[in-house]
Amino acid sequence: MTRTVTLQTIADEIGVSRATVSNAYNRPDQLSAGLRERILAAATRLGYPGPDPAARMLRTGRRGAIGLLFSEDLRTVFDDPDSALFIRGVTEAATDAGTVLTLIPVPVGVDPATSGVASSAVDGYLVFSVPDDHPALAMVLEQQVPIVLVDEPDLGRHHSFVGIDDRAGARAAAAHIVALGHSRIGAIVMRLGHRDQPGPVASREIGQSTIRIVRERWAGYTDELEAAEIATDTVPVWEAGANDPDRGRDAAFDLLTAHPEITALLCFSDQLAIGASQGAAALGRRVPEDVSIVGFDDIPRATTWDPPLTTVSQPLVDKGRVAAELLMEGTRTGRARRVDLPIGLVVRESTAPPTTPS
Repeated sequence: MTRTVTLQTIADEIGVSRATVSNAYNRPDQLSAGLRERILAAATRLGYPGPDPAARMLRTGRRGAIGLLFSEDLRTVFDDPDSALFIRGVTEAATDAGTVLTLIPVPVGVDPATSGVASSAVDGYLVFSVPDDHPALAMVLEQQVPIVLVDEPDLGRHHSFVGIDDRAGARAAAAHIVALGHSRIGAIVMRLGHRDQPGPVASREIGQSTIRIVRERWAGYTDELEAAEIATDTVPVWEAGANDPDRGRDAAFDLLTAHPEITALLCFSDQLAIGASQGAAALGRRVPEDVSIVGFDDIPRATTWDPPLTTVSQPLVDKGRVAAELLMEGTRTGRARRVDLPIGLVVRESTAPPTTPS
């Protein structure tokens, strides 16, 4: 008769306790790397299939899965390099911990009640770039499981949060443009909330956006522009409606057509900045000779674009990894923590002094 291999079998084989073997699977941080490798090697040699998921769930009350909630559809998320890099970091951390990752898209127009939010069997949620008033957020909070908010919203010290100082990053971008001598400046934002209505927007509308990073980045731009005595209510702002190069191209084309005097564009993302350079080119405007362009995020394409983008760099993969690790920590401890990741301005060839004095 074939012998059933259990945790105790492995413990007896290498002379440790059953709890130590269990930690090799469920709490690897409690063991040295060498001891864990010995345990896993013995398990493989003896033919141990691993802990029974159903039994572990009954014993611990945990499902071994985390949910990633976002307010875009799957295709948009994987086409967007910012989101794709973030998800890569989440996946790496979840894989290392032996945790299942459940993707829960709740795009605009989808009823959260039919999206799987209420029925997802997860131990906690990563809430990634969700507007303040998104109905799915309320559903997640009602479940009273650990959550980590990433970028937005920021609900204060009772909920874990991972993000960057968006305001400081935007301030650095605007300071760079001002230091080059630009004063006729425009801005391109992705969207202000649930709506998808490209076109010009007033500065007061940006301040009332339901998207935290939009509010914060605009506040950073205005901090620096006002310090340079540039009236921000005279700065033309175009809403692209979505974070992709095609929308950025159209927004820049329309903005520069309406305001040909502009010599610099502050873009709320690299995706928009890449599109903005295409929109400028369609009007015969050279970058940076005729119009300087600054992005935000420092995606890989920013370095290979022609000309390479000046941008605010943030660690997108690390953001995903840290967020997932923080959530898995929270499912064990119940504690909330805040992590602010480093940023920095990277100056490349898409910015230069204006060819004529501003």
